[in-house]
Amino acid sequence: MTRAVSKFAKAIPVVAASAMVLAACGSSGGGANVAQQASNPAAAAPAPSAAQAPSQAAAPASSGSPAKSRPSAKTSPSSSTKTAASAPALGASKSGSTSKASSSKSSSTASATTGGSKSASASADAVKSGGVTSGQKATKVKSDESSSQKQQDQQIYNQKNGATDVGITKDTIKLGSVNMHGMALGNVLVTPQVHGDMAAIQAINDRGGVLGRRMSLSDCDDGPGEVARAKACIKKLVGSDQVFALITGVDWATASIHDDLKQYHLPYVGAWAYSQTEWQDPFMFPTHMSMIHEAMAGAHWAANTIKPKTYGLICLTSPEMQLACNQVKQIMDASGSKLVKRADVSISETSMSAYVLAMRAAAPEHIIHYVINPATMAKFMVEAAQQGYYPPKGISGNHLAAEVLGSIF
Repeated sequence: MTRAVSKFAKAIPVVAASAMVLAACGSSGGGANVAQQASNPAAAAPAPSAAQAPSQAAAPASSGSPAKSRPSAKTSPSSSTKTAASAPALGASKSGSTSKASSSKSSSTASATTGGSKSASASADAVKSGGVTSGQKATKVKSDESSSQKQQDQQIYNQKNGATDVGITKDTIKLGSVNMHGMALGNVLVTPQVHGDMAAIQAINDRGGVLGRRMSLSDCDDGPGEVARAKACIKKLVGSDQVFALITGVDWATASIHDDLKQYHLPYVGAWAYSQTEWQDPFMFPTHMSMIHEAMAGAHWAANTIKPKTYGLICLTSPEMQLACNQVKQIMDASGSKLVKRADVSISETSMSAYVLAMRAAAPEHIIHYVINPATMAKFMVEAAQQGYYPPKGISGNHLAAEVLGSIF
């Protein structure tokens, strides 16, 4: 499926995989409090356009007429919301417009523009006003719109005083995220992800923001990744916080919120792609391959680099991880490696000792895991160490986190 990628999506360096590399150690707990920042209320939504493919910011309609607002959401109680502090915006707006398909939010978001001739002066003004630190260059976004499109953008921008979409004002862009801070080892997997998002936003704001607009992030905690709480978070972020879009989060519920994104016309930039359905949702824009494709890539690496004669598999019982392990088996078997033990484990295993004993008895040269839940594999590695067991050719799998644990113990 071809997707139109907007300047908004290009301008936001979503830190999507930074925390997932750490997915196998730590202890449970929520994220730390983050400085609160007051942000301007969202204004009216933009005019409709005929854009066909979903993207992250809207192409203006030729008529310049007012657009429909995003479907409303009633505020419901959910977890606490955090907001990233933002730096000052550019002294003047840069040229260019943002584009977003009609299937993703409303379809005529016009970006802040003052004409291409003022782009350079805007950057210079930003340096003078403190929007960009002295000695740094402001990030420039090259426009690909025609002259007539730019004029239409400018008309819409002027008409709405820069408030061209839900969650967007003349100088702000409000973003949201849903994360499972309450999962086991959430302080190692989830908290760094949120901090990475906030650091990326701060870095962009320090350089003048996106087309002169500062970004802010409201993060909502859905506990251990419960679907009901995730849906409540989305309702709150849309109805109360009035966010423009969701950005990268770590959450088991991402495969269950497709209807919510469609209902609210809410794009999700940087979905972590735990489920392959995230690649099929027109409102989701993943920055990570699906678990099935990751498993295929990992299996090819193990077959071609480790080259074990025998191997074992540890697989989560979730449908996605079962499909991932099936792909691993297909690739490993085709390479001539023999599966000697497959252990299907649940997300709520209290002990992995029996599985360690089973692997010791089967004696695979290499173990491959696609469990994704960090606590489960952490238990396996700790209990394997207690038994003095580690396969001769190591362990690989989700982000090779188990290999790191093996070196620790």
